[in-house]
Amino acid sequence: MAAVPAELKLIVPYIQRGQEITAVDPVVSYFCKYYAARLAIANGSNSPESQTYLATLLDQLEAEKERLKDHEHMRDDAAASQHCTTFALRIFAKADTEDRQGKATKVTARNFIVSSQFLQVISAFGDLPPEIAEKIKYAKWKAADILKAIREGRAPTTAPDGNAPADTAAPAQSAVPAQPTMEMAQSRSTSTVTANDIFGWPSPPVTASPNTTPTANQQLPPQLPPQLPPQQPPQQPPQQQQPTEFAV
Repeated sequence: MAAVPAELKLIVPYIQRGQEITAVDPVVSYFCKYYAARLAIANGSNSPESQTYLATLLDQLEAEKERLKDHEHMRDDAAASQHCTTFALRIFAKADTEDRQGKATKVTARNFIVSSQFLQVISAFGDLPPEIAEKIKYAKWKAADILKAIREGRAPTTAPDGNAPADTAAPAQSAVPAQPTMEMAQSRSTSTVTANDIFGWPSPPVTASPNTTPTANQQLPPQLPPQLPPQQPPQQPPQQQQPTEFAV
């Protein structure tokens, strides 16, 4: 295929992921490009270059769908979704295990980023489950944390609990941006998808651990004293009116 037009740069990672694993896993490869096509449609780019590229991509998807129609993981959405989820979580678990063992490298950071992109593709089947959305945020943050440590010439911070399972939820962050629901790639969408919805890196959590429960050494924010209602000035008792004296 031709190069992705500049105005569709937000789909580049998903096109790249799809091309990289065409021979390894054609089903996941198909849905990476399917998700990319959906993002391109939602982006609403109408330039001739974008329209030509999108038309070519949709033709390619139709051809791949026909070739994969008898694949066991393409029999229905549930089977395809489960397969894509398993594939993405396997990459996430590999990076997470290396990090918790104190063996994080640039390759680990890349695997975190790649896993977040494969996990994002799961939204091709509907709204992302909360636990998947949390893993996406954690993977992006952890990749940035590792790369920053390497740039600064220090060892990356290892998650405190080295024995924690790889499926631990990510740190609590702000609400996850709404992801576009994936129907058919050919359908039009009126929703607006920005690059920040896909690639926005969250602020780092308080600790490097996905566990958000405060530890014994972690100080909680000071509690403000309860606000008392404003005091009303004391009311004066009503003065008794003296009877008026009339001259006789």
